[in-house]
Amino acid sequence: MYRFTILAFAALTLGACFKSSGSQDKLAYEACLASAKKDAKIASAAFATLEQSKITGSTGEEETRVNIPYELDGKKALFQCIAQKQSDGSFKVIF
Repeated sequence: MYRFTILAFAALTLGACFKSSGSQDKLAYEACLASAKKDAKIASAAFATLEQSKITGSTGEEETRVNIPYELDGKKALFQCIAQKQSDGSFKVIF
């Protein structure tokens, strides 16, 4: 019984981590997408979804590198940015 309790707790903890990571990725993606749409040169592009984008850790624990593919005028390109987690849990594009 004791082992089962420990395993159940571990599974719940890991599940929370993965969920948290997914929600963090979404917030970072949304911040970068908003930044991309503010760029007059690519604002009208067709941007990839969160699932089609590549999101990875960056230079620090609170920074996330986001690569969003897009298509504009028949040409494919990549919008890259680094989103930094703020103290309120939101993300701000720093590059």
